[in-house]
Amino acid sequence: MLHWFRSRVRHPLYPSVRATPALSSYGHPTAVSGTFHDLAQAAMRRVEPRRAVFVLQNVGEILLTDAQRDELWEEFQVPVYLLLLDAAGKVCAYECEAHQGLHLTHDATAPHRIPPATEVSLCGCGRPGPRLHYPHPPHPGLAVAG
Repeated sequence: MLHWFRSRVRHPLYPSVRATPALSSYGHPTAVSGTFHDLAQAAMRRVEPRRAVFVLQNVGEILLTDAQRDELWEEFQVPVYLLLLDAAGKVCAYECEAHQGLHLTHDATAPHRIPPATEVSLCGCGRPGPRLHYPHPPHPGLAVAG
């Protein structure tokens, strides 16, 4: 699968948090990243990230469900953030600690690229800018741990 060859993806709000790809993770990494399936496999191997889980999804895929998010929270006990990747594998939208949609990156906010289902009100995290509407209740882990 392409995820084996993908370079490490970093969350735009937490660039210093280096996530280990879930398929190659072991022990207690700072953070892990991968598809829901990859992360579930890491959980079965007893991987225990210390700060965050970054769920990688491609544009056009069905987004992470509340049940999947809850499962990841139960397994890892650290905040779970969704990162939406474009066709080139770059982050084009990301979830913040407020979990009130997916903030669009600067590349994705070019006027001709803003999707129609975009929220423009101020996010609960205080950051301005357009967000993809992704209804999701706040979770117990609101920020990157530690």
